[in-house]
Amino acid sequence: MPAHSPARLRLRLRLRRAVAGAAAVTALALVPLAASGSPAGAAAGGPVPAPAHEGTLRITGSPRDGSVVTAAGLSWSPARPPKGETLLSFAVAYAWQSCQGRDRSCRAAADASATPYAARQYQVGHADTGRWLRVTETASEVIETAPATFSFQDVRRSVSGLAPVRVAAYPRHQRPASAFVNGLPEQRTGSDAEYFQVSAAHFNQADGPAVQRYRIDGGPWHALAADHAFYAGHLRPGRHQVAVSTADRAGSSRIQFSWHVVPLPAPAPCRPAAGRVCWYPPHLAATGRPLRWDWQIGRVRPLERTGRHAVDMYDLDGFLTTAAQVRAITTTWPASTLPHPRTVCYLDLAWEDYRPDASPGRYFPARTLGKIYYGYPQERWVDLRQLDALEPMLRERISMCARKGFAAVELDDIDSFDPPAETGFRLTPGDLQNFLAYAFNEIHRYGMTGLWKNSPYLSWWGRRYADGALLEECYFDHGCTAAQLQGSTQYGITCTGLRGATPCGFDDFSTDVTPQQPTGKWVGDVEYTDDDYVCRPGQKKCGPHQRPFRAFCRAVYDPPAGFAAVLLDVDLDGKLFAPCPQGT
Repeated sequence: MPAHSPARLRLRLRLRRAVAGAAAVTALALVPLAASGSPAGAAAGGPVPAPAHEGTLRITGSPRDGSVVTAAGLSWSPARPPKGETLLSFAVAYAWQSCQGRDRSCRAAADASATPYAARQYQVGHADTGRWLRVTETASEVIETAPATFSFQDVRRSVSGLAPVRVAAYPRHQRPASAFVNGLPEQRTGSDAEYFQVSAAHFNQADGPAVQRYRIDGGPWHALAADHAFYAGHLRPGRHQVAVSTADRAGSSRIQFSWHVVPLPAPAPCRPAAGRVCWYPPHLAATGRPLRWDWQIGRVRPLERTGRHAVDMYDLDGFLTTAAQVRAITTTWPASTLPHPRTVCYLDLAWEDYRPDASPGRYFPARTLGKIYYGYPQERWVDLRQLDALEPMLRERISMCARKGFAAVELDDIDSFDPPAETGFRLTPGDLQNFLAYAFNEIHRYGMTGLWKNSPYLSWWGRRYADGALLEECYFDHGCTAAQLQGSTQYGITCTGLRGATPCGFDDFSTDVTPQQPTGKWVGDVEYTDDDYVCRPGQKKCGPHQRPFRAFCRAVYDPPAGFAAVLLDVDLDGKLFAPCPQGT
């Protein structure tokens, strides 16, 4: 689906119960900065003290084009939460600017990193020359104020400081230089395609303009584009190397990086724990119709569907849902065709600061956290190339789902290569394949099955590793089936028909018959009332740009697609539940 669809943007609101910002202060002039964060509602526990700091912020090192300076002198600590409230996460981020005058006419520094939580050090850029460097440290704490409703406050405090002198020019007659920025692939990776980013040249203007070129595997040199990024193309297994040359009249310098491309691991079978079985969500229920389900990741307490509203599968938030709730659902709640419903554990592959494992460090190394996710400062993209660094996080989250008794796992936000510049890391489909092959195999090793999420351009590959698929707004986006996307080309992938090598629709899941899923793999589609595209069931008059609910069901739920289609509101809080075919 398109990365910036309106409903996708609104979907990020689903867990924001009560987010409040605190005024930031500066330690230099003691003048308040703009408040960071925007309140989304009243918090249950009242005001929370802001993070505290000791010391005086200073910039150490010689501010000169090409040199490295460091933010130093401050020590931060979170405030003690009021009684009955819990600290969810604590983090310190760094933002560098260059200013025309002392603390005025400031702009983003020339070589600003995509990873603010790892930017304590800064390599001064050529465009900073003659300006004053300014750094802002922002400490943020997320406090859960009411567990019953998952209300929380995001409280921040910022401190800014200036370098003591202007940025000096790069030394005259010294060879120019550059560096790789915003991450690199691992030394061994299953990704067959990579982007690389380098900094703008560090050079002295008196030595003439600096020219940057790159080459791949010892091939011809190419001019580096204005955005200082280049694509290494599709790569065969084996050793590879990229090199970047930076030259002017003072001479030239070269940087290079070598790595190995290895075959992706084969799909691993699901291995059930003792006394359990692996449950594979079937395309069709015992009735011969798509397996009925409900998606409630915006709730702390799942809402039970009974009678003609009963469902066979609940997709629930993995962190907020307890083991006792999962046990109750799977042993006492009614189902549509099964003895009791099965449960799916929702996990997000973006970083969310309101999760209990969010503090940068053990589970989310600071260097893996990239750009803000669709304009929300509480969520950031993650550099999924760094699988070794992120394995502990992924393994702990998946094992959490298993300990709670979930039957399956939904991995959200697997399309961070679309578009490549979205995250700050320029990821490729190959980077995601390398990460997801491990992730789905890990899900299987813990005795659960896995659901693919959106990302139609890789669905043909994902069906090898995943046991079903969940998609949003495929009816709205006209991208449910391979036939609808046939002939389109993105990221080196040309979508074929369903019988071709790379079908991009989701009927490649529903028609994928396996011994465990003889009717095919389950596919669920969600359309949102917030899109104002699908009318509610029983709505007598639809607008000129709307589609009747029955038309939606005929296109998505009925054969040949046969998806478990449902109309929900974007909060996913259970208040609206309109599944096909009748919407009741």
